[in-house]
Amino acid sequence: MLLKLPVSLLTFVLLGDFSCALRLNFEGRRVPVDRRGLYRRGSLSGSSPLDNSADLQYLTNITVGGVPFEVMIDTGSSDLWVAGTVSSSTGTGKAATISYASGGASGPVQLAAVEFDQFTVPNQAFIQVPPDSAHPVGQGLIGLGPSEGSVVFDAFDAADEGNTVLDNIFTQDTSTPNYITFLLGRLNDPSETFPGDLTVGEVMPNYTNITSQPKLPVTVVSVSNQANQHFQILLDADGFIGPDGSSIPITSVVSSTKNKKQATVVIDTGFSLPQVSASIAKAIYSQFSDAELVNDPDVGQIWFVPCTQEVNVTLKFGGNAFPVHPLDATIDPTIFGLTARKTASGQNACLGLFQPVSFDTGSNPSYDIIFGMAFLRNVYTLIDFGDFVADSKGKADPYIQFLSITDPADAHSDFVKSRLGGVDTTTDVLTHSAGSSDDSTKSKTTYYIIAGCVLGGILILLLLAFIVKRSRSRQRGVYRPLHLPAPGAGGPPPPMYQQNPMYAQQPYNGAGYNPDRPYDPPQERVPYHNPWEGRRQ
Repeated sequence: MLLKLPVSLLTFVLLGDFSCALRLNFEGRRVPVDRRGLYRRGSLSGSSPLDNSADLQYLTNITVGGVPFEVMIDTGSSDLWVAGTVSSSTGTGKAATISYASGGASGPVQLAAVEFDQFTVPNQAFIQVPPDSAHPVGQGLIGLGPSEGSVVFDAFDAADEGNTVLDNIFTQDTSTPNYITFLLGRLNDPSETFPGDLTVGEVMPNYTNITSQPKLPVTVVSVSNQANQHFQILLDADGFIGPDGSSIPITSVVSSTKNKKQATVVIDTGFSLPQVSASIAKAIYSQFSDAELVNDPDVGQIWFVPCTQEVNVTLKFGGNAFPVHPLDATIDPTIFGLTARKTASGQNACLGLFQPVSFDTGSNPSYDIIFGMAFLRNVYTLIDFGDFVADSKGKADPYIQFLSITDPADAHSDFVKSRLGGVDTTTDVLTHSAGSSDDSTKSKTTYYIIAGCVLGGILILLLLAFIVKRSRSRQRGVYRPLHLPAPGAGGPPPPMYQQNPMYAQQPYNGAGYNPDRPYDPPQERVPYHNPWEGRRQ
């Protein structure tokens, strides 16, 4: 579960009119956040997490016991909590605590009717949190993750008393398909108004193609570790494409993953900054001129590149490519309360959003990568709960589907408008300095192509020379010089010139190697820990 960013100044509008489905429209805007909201992350291999107090949240309006609340949507947790008093609620005599890396949410478990547009869930269990500076009155969080991660559910003896909001919606009305979809707006996108949509049991009209996209199986943790079940899937082998167009090498640290080229990825709407391995972050950012790995006293080791540098990465799931908008690859550090920086050449420096994991993932990690808002703003997402629903008698496996919504050409245009003042000055500034990674695969490939062309040219010239020589030899094999007398004119017979010997050429043979790359999902998972937004431990 996630420790969410402090609530930004956001406005969300509740719309829709569906009897067995729900659609929530929301839009928002952000405000800068005080640097004091950040917590030291520690060394590159450290275990001190960072509470990321910046970026934005996606919230919507709900009613609990007749009291309106603005709650954050979160697929990384499963419980509903609100800060304030719901006087019409009924006490259960139980209490629940969600612990975070810094702070948490705690309070009595109450029962009250929860209204989601046309959905009304009677006797919904929730945590009533006493308001304070960390939990402002009228705000809260609604967990949309698997019920196995619910601390409220665990507090009850009866199987259905502590069900999550979504589980209750799915089970009380069997006509409601047990899936959700969401579409997240982008920060500072000049072509968008920063919208967001959440649906329950329906697909948005303009995105119906999502149902025909590959179904990505959710990897399931062991029974003994069910409390740490998250929506996690496998990235394709060689499926992380860097700015130079080459795949970034990945070796999974998840022991149960048979194909180590496949990374286990956690999908989470409440997580702002993608967390990747140090080698992946280096492969993305170090190849640019003026790139710098900085050890910030409040944050830890993070990458910076010039704000005018367009960084493009692409992820592959289920054989489909999902380009990431360059505005989701770097960001102004002051948005996170960090001090504005300059590069070595004096340009404004932007923070790389794909940050290296710098916390202790345990002796048996259950994930390799965490993708949140920065990736999810580039796809329309459908999460089918399958048999993750409590009391479900179905046997269907949960899965995720993505529909790409980022067009690279449009994204480039957005970047030029937002970062370059409308003047396209982008050039190929990839570098391979001492501070960067070794020569990229693309550079090596270029060298091989050049060498191959030179060698091929030499072979062609040799072949042409051989053909010309052979042709000339055939022409003078047996001939009579023009200055000699004609036959019967007397004189000695003309000399005979024999053809030059032929030369044999050995054939060139070569063979390539194409290793087999089987696809095999992992069988077991363990919990993950959040560095930028603390998670329930």
